[in-house]
Amino acid sequence: MTLHRTNRANAKWPSPGSVPAALAPDAVVLSCLGGSQGDLGVVRTLGRRGVRVVLVSEGDGGASALSRYVREHHRIPSFSDGPAVMKVLRSIANGREGPDRPVLFPTADPDLDFVTRHHEALSRHFALVNPPPSIVEPCLDKSRFLSFATTHGFPIPDTWCPDSAEEVREIARTARFPLILKPSFPPSWGREPLASQLQHKKALTLNTPDELEHWYRRVATVDPKLVIQDYVPGRDDRLFSLHVYMDRSSQPLAWFTGRKWRTYPTYAGIGCFVESVVVPEIIETGLSMLHRVGYTGLALLQFKRDDRDGSFKLLEINPRSSSWNLLAAACGVNLPYVAYADAIGRPAADAPVQREGVKYIFLENDFLAFLDYRRHGDLSTWQWVTSLLGPKVYQLFAADDLRPWLHNLAAKAGRAWRKAGRVLAYREA
Repeated sequence: MTLHRTNRANAKWPSPGSVPAALAPDAVVLSCLGGSQGDLGVVRTLGRRGVRVVLVSEGDGGASALSRYVREHHRIPSFSDGPAVMKVLRSIANGREGPDRPVLFPTADPDLDFVTRHHEALSRHFALVNPPPSIVEPCLDKSRFLSFATTHGFPIPDTWCPDSAEEVREIARTARFPLILKPSFPPSWGREPLASQLQHKKALTLNTPDELEHWYRRVATVDPKLVIQDYVPGRDDRLFSLHVYMDRSSQPLAWFTGRKWRTYPTYAGIGCFVESVVVPEIIETGLSMLHRVGYTGLALLQFKRDDRDGSFKLLEINPRSSSWNLLAAACGVNLPYVAYADAIGRPAADAPVQREGVKYIFLENDFLAFLDYRRHGDLSTWQWVTSLLGPKVYQLFAADDLRPWLHNLAAKAGRAWRKAGRVLAYREA
């Protein structure tokens, strides 16, 4: 595998050739309800490079639909309603084929699942920036990922996919605690009432056999496809990610690594305070793994450094863009645009080099995370305040694209006002 390297500290991906922007294909961004915040990041990172962005969303599209960079917006009832989604996408593609096809960007697991299930039909009218089903399916299904990772020698923690309570009891007798319990298909834990029961956590950390058996029985009645995994010791600041785009020859065109300092929900959530840090170990390991399986398209690899021996364990591969793409772009590595340029046949020769020390902050979630970390003695108020200093990008706030942030601010103010009114009315009653 050939890694393209350059010493240019502030390298930037070039604009898409000399073709006028009006003639360049559209980028179609898919946005599901309850997914990650990656849709807004893709919209902004592409729009800032002059790409015309079309948004297809469930419901009103949330913050992304308010972005100045969305030139066209289509609403659908649900990505589970295949015929309705296909009808909208066919109307957008308008029969275009070959180099004029729009470029399709799923941004969360449910819309990625839709694209994967309709891969053959969609590939006739769209350029796709995600791997084929043979790669996506085992990455989306954590129980299938175990076999996939084992076959290819990926450095994953000990993992089990039990089919019954009896198997769980056997695991509890022989495994080393603590253990992690998580869903085979992550979106299944985002549905109510399970999401509220689990406090919106992506996984549960369990310390005893009794806890494991209790939570397995409780969750399995709603979602029977569960995964049990060895807990890699270390706090949330041991979590690292590799973000990469692999071309059609499975060569890396650009990559970015970051470190999670805080997540929300804490200890089992999504990164809400992340820093740009170059981590050579996971770059070399991750790119080698992806090349070995013939991976193509966007990928996010989650690693955790094991406090026991300092090694990096692979937790998962997400075959799509991430909510951190805003940070990567701010550091000179605009992965959605790299994918777009390659999809339309105009890639560059050298990989851009990331700038370190820039932070990504989802301020609302990070404040809630700070309160919980402080309660557990893991973070002081002074440490939290000083961590916010320095160069940074925000999930919602952007000086060139204020409407998503202003709308969110107004919505929260409205909810606070209504809550205050209900409290006042209750006291007067």
